[in-house]
Amino acid sequence: MKTSLLKSISLIAFLAVSSPVLAADPVVGVVNGHKFTYSQVMETKSSLPKQYQSAPDDKLFPVLLNQLVDTYLIGEAAQASGEAQKPEVQKAIAKATEGIIAQAYLLDKVKGTITDAAVQAKYAEVIKNFPQEKEVHLKHILVDNKETAQSVIKALKGGGDFKKLAQAKSKDETAKEGGDLGFFRKSELPKELADAAFALTAGSYSQEPVKTDFGWHVLKVEEFRDAKPPKFEEVQSELKSLMTQEAVVALVKDLRSKAKVELFDKNGKPLPQEPEKKPEAEASKAPT
Repeated sequence: MKTSLLKSISLIAFLAVSSPVLAADPVVGVVNGHKFTYSQVMETKSSLPKQYQSAPDDKLFPVLLNQLVDTYLIGEAAQASGEAQKPEVQKAIAKATEGIIAQAYLLDKVKGTITDAAVQAKYAEVIKNFPQEKEVHLKHILVDNKETAQSVIKALKGGGDFKKLAQAKSKDETAKEGGDLGFFRKSELPKELADAAFALTAGSYSQEPVKTDFGWHVLKVEEFRDAKPPKFEEVQSELKSLMTQEAVVALVKDLRSKAKVELFDKNGKPLPQEPEKKPEAEASKAPT
């Protein structure tokens, strides 16, 4: 159920992309008598990876046009080959059609609930329930074995500079920044690092190496501060996705409540009914 819902959400996002409205829509290609307009070409832009969608239209246009031509020619050849009449292809077409109609239905039912005001209200809920806890500004030097980590700690005790030791010894990509990992709440760190880091005081470093799946760490705590909730702009997209998922789940639940659903195992025996979830169990988890 969860996988199908997530697929529904992804397709909803795809269907929601609006096509450009052009004052003039010239024909930009003719293939075997079939005409392609500029708007038809640019509609395919939404299928590109996001990093390419930001490219200027005049750069994307020739690529998209040729892609559309190739797709059309493949489709023509496939139709001429009789592939569309094969039973397995007919079955796949019927299933795809059913899916598209279902997604259109979901979009129509859900889109009106995800308003800007609703997203702002959801954000206010996140802020209200944001946990009161500390964040640690953490640095580390990551090495392959305990002996090397112990030598780093020995160098620190001898007055060595943590930043220079990180740049020289750490195998982590943060080495060039002196091993700076940034701020973390305890729940965001692997248990071994969290326990060691939050046992230190500001300005101190670990007296013993800390082992994780990544290797051996020498930690340094720069400071502690109260955790701050994310800004609206940082979680707006995630909130919309969460609210879309919640709306789809609620819609499916409503449809099930109005339907007579009987489920059986492979031997034809009735499956037990799922217990009704308590309201608190249905509460959504807010992004942090």
